[in-house]
Amino acid sequence: MLTPREARALLVAYFAEHPPPVSGELYIAPEWYEDAADYLPVWGAREFHVDGLAAYGRTDNIAVFVDKHTGEVRRDWFTPNFGKVRAMTPVHVGEDA
Repeated sequence: MLTPREARALLVAYFAEHPPPVSGELYIAPEWYEDAADYLPVWGAREFHVDGLAAYGRTDNIAVFVDKHTGEVRRDWFTPNFGKVRAMTPVHVGEDA
């Protein structure tokens, strides 16, 4: 099973290969969510998450999950995963990979 730190490193590598659609500087927050199967990273523009500039908020409906068992990073839609996301619990991942 992947540790949060390992999952974060996989996400950083994934985003390096598949840059996400964000306006501004990409930021991966240190607080994520998890359930028994997946991690759900919190990510977006640094200008939104750190500086609080609403104009940089995401409106894309994209959820990115990191499978805790295989390490697979997969993109999906938030809407059909709403129940899963709401049931997840917070987990501290940290900021360094």
